[in-house]
Amino acid sequence: MTIVPKGKDFLPKYSKQDIVDLYRKEKNAKAKIRLLAAVFRKENMALKEISEKINYPFTTIGDWLRRMHLEGISRRYSIKQPGKPKRLTNKQLYELTSILSQSPLKQGIPCVLWTTKLIHNFIQERYGVSYKIRQIRNLLYQLRLSCQKPRPSHRKANKKLQEDFKKTSKKGLSLMWKTDMRSYFWMRVSSK
Repeated sequence: MTIVPKGKDFLPKYSKQDIVDLYRKEKNAKAKIRLLAAVFRKENMALKEISEKINYPFTTIGDWLRRMHLEGISRRYSIKQPGKPKRLTNKQLYELTSILSQSPLKQGIPCVLWTTKLIHNFIQERYGVSYKIRQIRNLLYQLRLSCQKPRPSHRKANKKLQEDFKKTSKKGLSLMWKTDMRSYFWMRVSSK
């Protein structure tokens, strides 16, 4: 860890007035605070004093000033951190979106609706990528799918009419009645 010099030794290529001019022209708020700390350091202030004046921890101020001194005044800006790479490529996500817009039956899965666990298993088998269930939900929200929870039965529902309906439409909906209708399933978000 390098000790940050004070006064003329800090950023020797720049005078205090140069840093003040940069401060006045700066639009980025974070860079402006860092330049203010640099101005105070040019005035021979200790890190603790600068910390009290601009209300930031002195360790943070020390890090800012150290980076500016070692790497140049351009380090007043933060460097964008790339983050963790995606597990599924954009092509795979596009393919997954088109698959999820259809019934699982078209993929050879004996279910009528896509549930979170079913999608989890499908992604694991199809793409060899393992997600946690919560990550699957986040991924599906990014794909503009909406989680729906059907109500198994309404308390005021007419049971006799429901049974009559089931008898008349048994052929077309036989597989759906066998599924567990209490679990969540996913649908395309309607545009508003």
